[in-house]
Amino acid sequence: MRQITFPTTGRPADVAECVDVPDPVLTSDDQILVRVDAFPINPADLLLFRGVYPRNPANGDALGNEATGIVEAVGAAVRGIAPGDRVISLRTDNWRERLLLREHELIRLSPEIGREAAAVLKVNPATALLLLETYAALSPGDWVIQNAANSAVGRALIALAAAKGLRTVNIVRRQGLADELRALGGDHVLLDGDDLAGQVATLTGDAPIRLAVDAVGGASTGRLAGCLSAGGTLVTYGAMSGDPMRIDPARLVFGDLRLRGFWLTRYLAETPRADIVALYQRLSALARTGALAPGVSARFQVSDIRAALAHAEETMGQGKTLVTFDRP
Repeated sequence: MRQITFPTTGRPADVAECVDVPDPVLTSDDQILVRVDAFPINPADLLLFRGVYPRNPANGDALGNEATGIVEAVGAAVRGIAPGDRVISLRTDNWRERLLLREHELIRLSPEIGREAAAVLKVNPATALLLLETYAALSPGDWVIQNAANSAVGRALIALAAAKGLRTVNIVRRQGLADELRALGGDHVLLDGDDLAGQVATLTGDAPIRLAVDAVGGASTGRLAGCLSAGGTLVTYGAMSGDPMRIDPARLVFGDLRLRGFWLTRYLAETPRADIVALYQRLSALARTGALAPGVSARFQVSDIRAALAHAEETMGQGKTLVTFDRP
């Protein structure tokens, strides 16, 4: 079978390899064999190639935060999963043609959810929903501010916040995104800059903002913190700039701000199985309505993985790059 790996860190399009490795086979009664048919390329995957994010030693040579596929075979003790079911993998070694999983390592999806919607369900919508529900007690009409608003997480957060009656200030780093983000339900779209706090106060009528969501790092983190009301919380889930976050200590001391980090992999490792299933049931219901449309920018065969990775880096924030294991 085919698998994506990289022998050394560097530019993803230079170091990625599509290699042949032995097919896994069922060796115990509780195992499930899944034929992967699609996976997206996420920013976290790109940062792993570059060495910004660490590799998980348990994954060996494999990588990949997300994938969907069809169950091919199940062990004799498996009861809740059957051949033909569409599933998503909860592991982080997913860029391979077949996966050998156990039931707690996957989520079975409704057959109404298509391949592309399934491929992008695990990471970005789950992250967005958990960011909105975990760190601040928000009520309809409350404000949330985020940077990287045109990212997949950012777009999902806009849609989910609008469904909850929350209002959003959405910070971007390039022009031309306001109309499409407003169409998703975003209230305000601003370019990041030194006068951000003043612009936000004007647009919101100086309303309190108790939650800020950061995926950029560097000086952008500090500018988000400057928009929070006293006692507010800033949650970071990424570092797209590659720079350490910079925050004025006075904002923390005199504003009594909280800083938190969110990592979906840790959440999935530490959360009871019933809660994880319930999370993805909620997201699946939204996906069936089209509220979490994947927004695919390009599709590639796995044999063109280097071109796919180059496209993903060049078009970050402009839709998902999707890779399939379809045969020519």
